[in-house]
This record gives sequence, structure tokens and C-alpha cells, in this order.
Amino acid sequence: MTLVRKIALVVSIVFCCSLALAAAVVASGGGFGPGVYAFKNKGATAAFGTLKGGPPSQGFSVSVDQGLNSFRPRDPNGPRTVVNSTIVNLSLFDDLGNVTFGCFIINPSDFSISKDLQAARVHTTLTADEVCPGSGAPVTGKSGAIPFSVSGGGGTALPLPISLDMTWTGLGVTSSSTDRTTYQCLDYNTQFTSLYKSSNANASGTMSAIAGSFKPTQAVVSSSDTKANIKGTPQPACL
Repeated sequence: MTLVRKIALVVSIVFCCSLALAAAVVASGGGFGPGVYAFKNKGATAAFGTLKGGPPSQGFSVSVDQGLNSFRPRDPNGPRTVVNSTIVNLSLFDDLGNVTFGCFIINPSDFSISKDLQAARVHTTLTADEVCPGSGAPVTGKSGAIPFSVSGGGGTALPLPISLDMTWTGLGVTSSSTDRTTYQCLDYNTQFTSLYKSSNANASGTMSAIAGSFKPTQAVVSSSDTKANIKGTPQPACL
């Protein structure tokens, strides 16, 4: 698999997670009890490929999400937690094809995004104190939930601290879609209605873990607006 395809795959997995985790989180009792909920998420993703003038297979991908995020604990038997937070998922690719991954909870003021999704910026320093309590991804109502791409929270294997300063500039077009999802097991029932918006973008900036200049291969700024109606409590047989 080429580097560009590999990076695109990782970004696609992260982006799909950002559009696809609520059903699995709620079904597993991930912090939601019976009731009616409304929440919004907004974020930006980017992948950077071949290093100009350097090893041809180095690169990295970054995903930022602000809103309701779900964390799968390092203990596979532990419960998921749902927290309103701003997270950064960072993946580094070396010239041998190895991937080092990290998830970090950052200060909300370190990330900004415009209402029309035509501009976004993250300016932060990722440290060991900010490592997520487990693999983290946004909670939305998209159907077809997929598993987290990497087990555990990760991050300590990265060359911390890492300075990150990335800017997204939209291409002037915003797309939208609506998704309705239902889940039922015994007396437990969930209904989600979500509105998604996204804008393809150009991305640029610096990331201190790898020196040099990189060519962006994919960049998206997105948002989701979700309403959920949950009835009953999931029984052990439903999990």
C-alpha cells in the first residue's frame, strides 16, 4: 500500500469514526441514560504525505474534534465514558511504514472553527499530561458504527511534547446530509437524527515531531448536529 493510500485510509477511518460512533456508544451504555438529548460537534482533519526533499514515505495525519467525545478505556472490560471536550488524534508514519498514534485532550481555546466551515485552526502543544484516558472519537448519530481504529489511548510513544499549528482554508463549497438511526434490543430503544456538514479544504502548518515540509493529501472541516431519544436501559444480553 502506498503512503498516500495509507494516510488516506487512516484519515478516512478517523473521519468515519467522527460520523459513526453514537450507535455503538449508546448501545454499550456509554454514558447515556433514558431521555432526550441534543448535541453538536465540529472538527477538522488533514493528512500530509511525502516529505519534500526527504524520505518518500514519511507523513502524518491529524484530526481535531470539539464537542461530545467518547473514550474507550485501555481495559477492554471497562466502561466507555462520554465527555464534552476537545481532542486531537495524531498519527505519525515513518519511512518503514510504521505508525505511531496518540490521542490528546487539549484546551478548547486552542482550536477555532468558523460557522461556515471555511476556516479552522489548531494551535497547541501536545504533552503527556494531555493523553486521553482511552481511544477517543466524537459521538454522533451516524449509522453503521465502526470500531475504534487503535486500541488504548496511546500517545506516550510519540516524541512529546509536540507543537502543532495547523490551519484549514475551505474551498468555498459546503455539503450537507441527514442521517436517521434506530436501535432496539428488548425494551431498550434509541433514535438519532443528525445533520452533517462538511467542506473540503486546503491545510498547512507545522508539526514539530517531523522536520521539513509536507504536501497535504486530504483536508476536511466538518460539523454535526444530533438529536437523540433514548428509552429503557440496555440489558447485558444486548451488549
